[in-house]
Amino acid sequence: MVLLAREESHFWDVKSRLSKGGVVQKIAVALANGDGGEFALGIEDAKTSEDDLDRWQGYSTIEDLNPVHQALAKDCLPQIPYSVDYLEIEGQESKGFVCLVTITKSADVHYTAAGKVYVRHHAASTEIHGQEIVNLSLSKGAQSYEDQELGDYFLDEAIEEQELRDFLASVSPAMPPADFLRRERLYNRKTEGMKVSAALLYADKPQSILNKRCGIKIARYETDLEGFNRDYLKGVPQSLEGPARVLIELALDAVSTEIQAVQTLDSSGQLVPTRYPPETLKEIIVNAVIHRDYNLADDILIYIYNNRVEVHSPGKLPGHITLKNIFTDRASRNGTLVRLLNKYPDPPNKDIGEGLQTAFAKMKEAKLKAPEFRFEGNYFVVKIGHTPLARPEELILEYLESHPEITNRVARDITGIQSENLVKQRFYNLQDAGSIERVPGKAGSSSAWRQVQPQVAESPAPGSPARDPQQLAFDLIPTEVVQAASSTETSRRPQRWQPKRETRRKRKTGQ
Repeated sequence: MVLLAREESHFWDVKSRLSKGGVVQKIAVALANGDGGEFALGIEDAKTSEDDLDRWQGYSTIEDLNPVHQALAKDCLPQIPYSVDYLEIEGQESKGFVCLVTITKSADVHYTAAGKVYVRHHAASTEIHGQEIVNLSLSKGAQSYEDQELGDYFLDEAIEEQELRDFLASVSPAMPPADFLRRERLYNRKTEGMKVSAALLYADKPQSILNKRCGIKIARYETDLEGFNRDYLKGVPQSLEGPARVLIELALDAVSTEIQAVQTLDSSGQLVPTRYPPETLKEIIVNAVIHRDYNLADDILIYIYNNRVEVHSPGKLPGHITLKNIFTDRASRNGTLVRLLNKYPDPPNKDIGEGLQTAFAKMKEAKLKAPEFRFEGNYFVVKIGHTPLARPEELILEYLESHPEITNRVARDITGIQSENLVKQRFYNLQDAGSIERVPGKAGSSSAWRQVQPQVAESPAPGSPARDPQQLAFDLIPTEVVQAASSTETSRRPQRWQPKRETRRKRKTGQ
């Protein structure tokens, strides 16, 4: 069964029918303080048996669940927003029924009867204290636009949406569309007006319902300059539409296609297709869709440059989240959207709370610098640069392994440094180290650098006097090293060291 095979996660847990009220309160409070979720009472932990069916050890009567209702409705403060479904296995009624509890997100901070506060973190319910409770309260303070009722999208239209029907055909327990929408509180029961989250998730064309609030635009600029200029715009920007899951897939395909057409000069001097870790692109685009502020009438904007991808997501960071705690704390502006997307058999948001860590780890594996975050007007911007982790000096020397010389322009291409002056400084660093030298006869815009060639000592002609070993050692020292070692401060012109010159003069004068 799909329900038994489902792994415990940020949104799902199973508990034994023998679980006491304190256990029920803990999981219920944790889900309500987060983005909501579900737990099943009457299913044993996966560790207890290799046979999934043996884990189904349900209740005999509905009356057996009275303590559960007591724990949810009275013992938790304030009361937990929940609904219950009773499930049986057809033909296996003797195994009893399982109580499926659905917890919806709440604007309140909920406490157990013991006065404890829990939040859901991955597949665990974790207790929080002090400032963490304050932060949780702040993150819940603003009502999300996803909960607003739509005035022109109603239940009779929503139950016919193909995306909703496809979704319900793939999940367990099976139920009619209207029952699912009711259980998930995705519409107003009095007016039957649908909520914004329902349109985002299941409407065939949510963009026609939420004008310019949930699309994605992709533009390609043939430049590596910061900012953007229409002079570099290639073709017509793409406009993508569809329900959230479909929109994410369309965006990933479109961005990947555009990137593959971009050529990058690698450290060997070869033009190769630009590659970014697909996991990084996916996590950043998924985050933009599920965490953006849908109250702002603007689309997500994705700009593809020669050396980077920028994703501009409408809105600031949610709740108390800042650039400093973005990796450690959690707050969701669109909890319903996040939770219901995660119910798909192959959800786009699998690693709840771990998406950014995954994005950064994959960039490091690809030997690229980590993504950068910034705010730009009403947008939260993520920059994914195609900038190598290797030091620029290393890349320059690697290029010269297979090329006779290198120019400033080529060095900028392979290092990802945009400033001509910064690249010059890298050249000077290598010159001071005695590794490279200017190519004679090339100056200005055509100036170039080459590796310092080791000097080979000439063999003396037969009968000629042997050269002074110290003078020979001096001749083999690169000029740049001698200059760097010079202690003369009175003149900018480096002076060559003349070994034993005074000794030779004394011999000539007889002194």
